[in-house]
Amino acid sequence: MSWLARLFRPYVELPPGYADRVESWKNLSAISEKVPLDQARFLVVDVETSGLDVRKDRLLSIGAVAVEARRLRAGENFESILRREEVSERENILIHGIGPQVQAAGKPPEESLMKFLEFIGKIPLVAFHAGFDQAMLDRNLRETLGVRLPNAWIDLAHLAPALLPEAQLPRAGLDDWLSYFGLRAHARHRAVDDAMATGELFLILLQRALADGLDTVSSLHIVAQAHERKVLGNGMGGA
Repeated sequence: MSWLARLFRPYVELPPGYADRVESWKNLSAISEKVPLDQARFLVVDVETSGLDVRKDRLLSIGAVAVEARRLRAGENFESILRREEVSERENILIHGIGPQVQAAGKPPEESLMKFLEFIGKIPLVAFHAGFDQAMLDRNLRETLGVRLPNAWIDLAHLAPALLPEAQLPRAGLDDWLSYFGLRAHARHRAVDDAMATGELFLILLQRALADGLDTVSSLHIVAQAHERKVLGNGMGGA
């Protein structure tokens, strides 16, 4: 981090006991993107929020599941609902199902986010429309714990159409891709269930990537980012 970034990094006064935990997380080693896909560990992430504005809407819940050595580790998952005194709108609650009592009874945001950091370490993260999840998590982590995620992100919204152009789903949503492969989430818009369904999609994409000769984490990045640049160049917006 440059001296200029340090100068403008927001100061956050952490609750007792959190400074050491944050420092321990910061000291974790970065994961090499040259790890072979057959051995690599990923964490598939999904968030539920009070809206789609990453600048002001609230983070309500986080879900994550582990994928390692091309297997979904169903027993290695993370789920947390953040305590919110200001309840989201009724229309929003109808989408994610996190009602007023559940929001009020959630864990303190600093504890939810700290446990999330400790769960993911510096492992590469996977999401569908990853830019939204990354921006929402980064903002909340900055405001609450004074940190940002250095983890690599892989966006399946770009990786999937790049690997499977024959599907003709260049701008499809998660539900479209799940339907294409005959997959379904146990309960859509519950963060950990969405993460699980996204993880199943990711396993299929990993198999296709290996068949295409892609064999490292970095190679997935290259393909996904190339598709994103192509989409932006065609003026299609975020796919």
